[in-house]
Amino acid sequence: MTNSRAKGAAGERELAHELTLRGLLSRRTVQYSGKGDDSADLVVEGLALHVEVKRCEQIRLTEWLEQVERDSKGKAWVIFYRRSRGPWLVFMSLSLWVDDSQAAARSRALQRARIDAVVAEAARDGF
Repeated sequence: MTNSRAKGAAGERELAHELTLRGLLSRRTVQYSGKGDDSADLVVEGLALHVEVKRCEQIRLTEWLEQVERDSKGKAWVIFYRRSRGPWLVFMSLSLWVDDSQAAARSRALQRARIDAVVAEAARDGF
């Protein structure tokens, strides 16, 4: 395995671990299927996303966008990027970001409503 491939594989494992720590069950595709029909780098359970992982020093966004558009076959996609000693960054389309942001806002509002209901019930019960 070349150095860049080893670094890429290590980046995929690292990101899968980071996502799993944040409650998103994820795994490298190559470890189970050898890339197969879905050439995404990671599978995140429950998300219909084509995930590309880039663990390198240089941002080659145009090249990456061409690759992800080709490989995703029309599926929603996201590119995760990290350079040495840097944070993970996310590149995605505006429409996906808006959809994800709206879904996250709805989820937070639902969670807030549930908490408020529990607090109100506890207040009624004299707690």
